[in-house]
Amino acid sequence: MEKKDTALEVKGTTVKRRRKKSKTTMFKKMLHVLWLKIKSVFTKNKRSGKKKTTTRKSEKKVPLGKKIRIVVLNLLGMALLVFIVPFLTLQWLDSYTNHGEEHVVPDVCGMVLEDASDVLKGKALDCKVIELKHREGAAENEVLMQFPEPGAFVKEGRKVALVLNTTVKPKRAIPSVIDNRTFREAESHIKAAGFIIEKIDTIAGEKDWVYEVRFGEKSLANGDAIPQGSRITVVIGNGKKPLVEEEPVFDSNYDI
Repeated sequence: MEKKDTALEVKGTTVKRRRKKSKTTMFKKMLHVLWLKIKSVFTKNKRSGKKKTTTRKSEKKVPLGKKIRIVVLNLLGMALLVFIVPFLTLQWLDSYTNHGEEHVVPDVCGMVLEDASDVLKGKALDCKVIELKHREGAAENEVLMQFPEPGAFVKEGRKVALVLNTTVKPKRAIPSVIDNRTFREAESHIKAAGFIIEKIDTIAGEKDWVYEVRFGEKSLANGDAIPQGSRITVVIGNGKKPLVEEEPVFDSNYDI
């Protein structure tokens, strides 16, 4: 700040003149810009004067009654859009989703798949298989269960889930009971695995100890897979010690 003040003192006259010149030039520039804007406005009006006169001549005053009719018609159109369009939309949705149309699910349990499908189609319903299970005495592809249950109300085209029977028995592994448990312990594991103990054989050995499991004539090992529900034979010990054959003792003095 001190340097600027000294410069002003030394060259005071010249600085003042320069300031005056700068102010006048700025003022002139502003006047010039203003004049250009005014000139442009007048030139535009001159160019479009003829068009404006023609449009003004062509314009006509709208009667008040006609304005009122236009307003009333616009209000009626808005009312139609507000009430009629939603009503038509709801009607379309009801027809699209079959609103209010329900069908009773028939009982198809015990039928084979082909017959069950025909019955459901006759009720405007469909079906899909979701699981296969094995049931003794049931036919191949017989319907064991259905969802929804018979008598339920559903919409048209609903798919009824079916559980079918298969004659192929699923296989299960023999639990680890051979040479590992007593018969009382092994029995609960064997039944839980879905097998039936048809016969119990005994051999000489520790009482009630499981020594062998047979499926038919085949001897099984722990973990062997056989059809679920199969009938098996369990071999257990009878509490008697196995006979041990004694080796013959030869007399050295015996002459052959």
